[in-house]
Amino acid sequence: MNVNDPFKPIIDTLVTEGFHQLTEKKELQGKPLDFKITPYSLNTKLSFKFENLDHFKEFLKISEGETPEAQIALLDATFLQLGLDADNFFYVNFFEKGKETEM
Repeated sequence: MNVNDPFKPIIDTLVTEGFHQLTEKKELQGKPLDFKITPYSLNTKLSFKFENLDHFKEFLKISEGETPEAQIALLDATFLQLGLDADNFFYVNFFEKGKETEM
């Protein structure tokens, strides 16, 4: 990843919190990562603002490699279901998979 990458602070924070699968060191066992999309921040250190849906898709592409078409379709459907405008900002609140009830 390029040091000037606009997503570097997000990825650095996630890695610091134990989500090592976002690094080049894929052999490190990290906590399983999940996220929720909301129109507001949950005011946690793992809540990040994205400018629009394309901005978030770019983050996924950089952090995960190629984003599968099924995941893109699910994101598009999620935006429709939540009534969010894909051209406006939103927040992605990351957490350890299986810990949704603690959010």
